[in-house]
Amino acid sequence: MKSHAVLVLGMHRCGTSALTRCLGFLGVELGSEFIEPAEDNPTGFWEDSKFLVINRRLNQLLGEERDRFWEHSAPLEIPASSPEVRSLMSEAIESIRGRFAACPWWAFKDPRTLRALPFWEEALVQAGIKIIEVIAVRHPLACAESLLRRDDIPEDRSLLLWASHYLAHWPRVAARPFVAVDYDRLLEEPERELRRLSDRLGLPWRETAVEEAGRFLRADLQHTRFAAEDLQDRPDISPLVVETFQALNDLCADHEPKVASSRMRSLHAEFRRMVPLLRVMDAEWLSTKLVFMAELQECRAILATRSRELAALRTQIGASRTYRLLLRLRTLERSFRGLRKRLLGSRSHESQ
Repeated sequence: MKSHAVLVLGMHRCGTSALTRCLGFLGVELGSEFIEPAEDNPTGFWEDSKFLVINRRLNQLLGEERDRFWEHSAPLEIPASSPEVRSLMSEAIESIRGRFAACPWWAFKDPRTLRALPFWEEALVQAGIKIIEVIAVRHPLACAESLLRRDDIPEDRSLLLWASHYLAHWPRVAARPFVAVDYDRLLEEPERELRRLSDRLGLPWRETAVEEAGRFLRADLQHTRFAAEDLQDRPDISPLVVETFQALNDLCADHEPKVASSRMRSLHAEFRRMVPLLRVMDAEWLSTKLVFMAELQECRAILATRSRELAALRTQIGASRTYRLLLRLRTLERSFRGLRKRLLGSRSHESQ
């Protein structure tokens, strides 16, 4: 039986975790070695810890820096002949074969996967696994609001990051079978989206899927809700972001998918022309951030010094004879006030 790997791709904070869990309700194997939930994702990330480690080691090996967001503009140049990369590739293939080769359907989700897609495609092909992709899409303003709340990333930067995440790798993504799913539609109409996923992937329908998804997809998972018109009413937002969302939205709705995918290819080319400018913007952002971090570190050092001085002063005061005498006088004063209050109360009672 042929094994199919469902690669869940998408931007951070765009519902990849919820979508992956819903694939599990449809009978897709998710594994068992997950990273722990966190405050920003209490229902779980559903990310395989072993694959996550491989992705992180690959990023470190290639000198990736977390804050260099615009490096998403081009696929990673992975030196396949490198002994370190070959070793990592062998590890990935062995892990795939050992844990999932016997599964007809299994899913793999990690936001880094889109960036390292050439590596994982090669590993899966060598392992004899057929690849299909599920793309999680969320309104860019909702994504930006979530990133602002979690990572303090400004809205304009988040919006361009959102667009770059989808556009930079679109030709490679669109070269394989894929289905795009809107996060808000999944939350609001889970049965329709689950049946659509089941049909498009060729999965047998599970009657329990809707009930399980209903319990999992809580209302509080949707913190914000934006309409397509909210982008058009914002002249300060790049047309690249607006048009990318329109094309992805059409793909999520199965509205002329060939036209929408072709539009994404055109937007990819337009994005590539913007890359030099984005790199300059990124350099300015990093420079400003480094200055801010240096100033913040200096302020923290000053605060730590003042805290130590204050603690030493408190210790010195506490050890002084004058301070101890004041404490005794305050104790005597409280005792005197209490005694006076009782005496006055007693006299009042006797007069009555």
